[in-house]
Amino acid sequence: MSKFFKSDIGIILLIIVLFFVILSDFYLAQGLLSIDTGREFYIPQQMLNGEVLYKDIYNIYGALSYQINAILFAIFGAKITTLYWAGILNSLVIVTTIYLLSREFMKKGLSFMVSTAIMFSLVFSTFLYNSNLPYAYAISYALSSFLLSVLFLIKYIKTEDNKMAYLSCLFCGISLANKYEFTLLPFILVYVLGFLKPIGIKNGLKALGCFISVPAISHGALLIQGLNFTDIKETITLFKNLISAPLLKLFFEKFGVFFNAEGILNLIISNKSFAIFGLLPILNTLALAIFFKKIFEDKTLFVLILCAITACAKTFFYLNIIHMGAFMLPIIFLATICLIDKFTKQKIFVNTVLIASILLFLAFDITSLNAKNYELKTEKGHLYTYAKDGIQNETAIDFVLKNTNKTDKVVVMPEGTFINFTTERKGDDFYYNLSPLFYNDVFGEKRVINHFKENMPEYFIIVPINHIEYGSSYFGKDYAQNFYEMIVNNYELVEEKNDIKFFRKKI
Repeated sequence: MSKFFKSDIGIILLIIVLFFVILSDFYLAQGLLSIDTGREFYIPQQMLNGEVLYKDIYNIYGALSYQINAILFAIFGAKITTLYWAGILNSLVIVTTIYLLSREFMKKGLSFMVSTAIMFSLVFSTFLYNSNLPYAYAISYALSSFLLSVLFLIKYIKTEDNKMAYLSCLFCGISLANKYEFTLLPFILVYVLGFLKPIGIKNGLKALGCFISVPAISHGALLIQGLNFTDIKETITLFKNLISAPLLKLFFEKFGVFFNAEGILNLIISNKSFAIFGLLPILNTLALAIFFKKIFEDKTLFVLILCAITACAKTFFYLNIIHMGAFMLPIIFLATICLIDKFTKQKIFVNTVLIASILLFLAFDITSLNAKNYELKTEKGHLYTYAKDGIQNETAIDFVLKNTNKTDKVVVMPEGTFINFTTERKGDDFYYNLSPLFYNDVFGEKRVINHFKENMPEYFIIVPINHIEYGSSYFGKDYAQNFYEMIVNNYELVEEKNDIKFFRKKI
């Protein structure tokens, strides 16, 4: 028995057992209902109702994650637990793949600790940036498939087994069909399969076929559903508006995505405990430059570090691991530990780094869990959330169920699709997020107001969400005053409770 638990299978089983033991404390106590989390439930539900991504539903990510979740809703029901368990199983793929990747470079004990550290840093974080109930399932699915792609690429370099190359390309395609975060990985695949370990033209074409297969199926399904050239052109235009938006730049600078010396300094000061993790992309790049010859001698380590650094391209100057950087941490953290293990003679140092990291992440998770003490019960299931978040959603859900018909269109501003999901009331599938970024920079005020003048819902609900990260606080007060005036002129205020305003269209 002891021999079994010292084997890789035994340790993976131990990781799984540990995972579910910890899950019992964190179960359904993750995410943030008032903003992104609600969208992840609402869009797949609307897809089941016949709406088409990019045509009827505005979407800034790849289609695959929503297609997967819509299928899961169709099979298991449009419930909170359906997607939560999808996230849990995907998280298991992440932590077990990290272990298997680690084992390509390190001993079992270190690999186990790396996997455990990622479990606490990503899986059981209670805010938006976790892999069980993330701000976007697209990034969580993209991460798991990215890690699998890197794992099979490393195995191909070691074995030159073409099947490993095909699997690596397949999972790379799956990753990009979910989200664009790891768009530099295909260039590494080309480098490895074309130059480092040439696979040949015939096998290269097979690998290319594996790479494009899932994206082709995903996008082909949308075309069959009715997505046309005009819709694609409009989607591209809106995406250009998004990536060039001044407010997006402001948002990214505040959270370390875009380089801003003052912003990064503020992040370091406000999160001193995690500051060193924010510098991992830079430190790995320096290590690669300094020890290039020795690292390049180990082709698998060289490729791992390339994958890790390029994965952090978006967050290179500061990896904010309590924000979006949490999803890049697994690969860059693994690369860091591999480098320490390879170049440090004092092996106690790497053990100390890992144990300290695990304890730090665990303490942060437990502390944040204490704030998730409000149980929100809905017809779609229950969740534990922050009191403010729970009361706000509970108030709105109660009003909608008591005062509206199932056929009524209920639009929650500036965002609040979790309310639409739990009450099964249709919102506006294109303009469901009117935070300052989308209201001002992506869509533009004129377009938004004209749309709602022509498509007036039966109800508007205005919830008090503070969007100070975009430079303006509250909808109708600090921005969108003209939109709010349009509502006041055409709707009657039927109730105001817990700072939420409920408007019904005038007869």
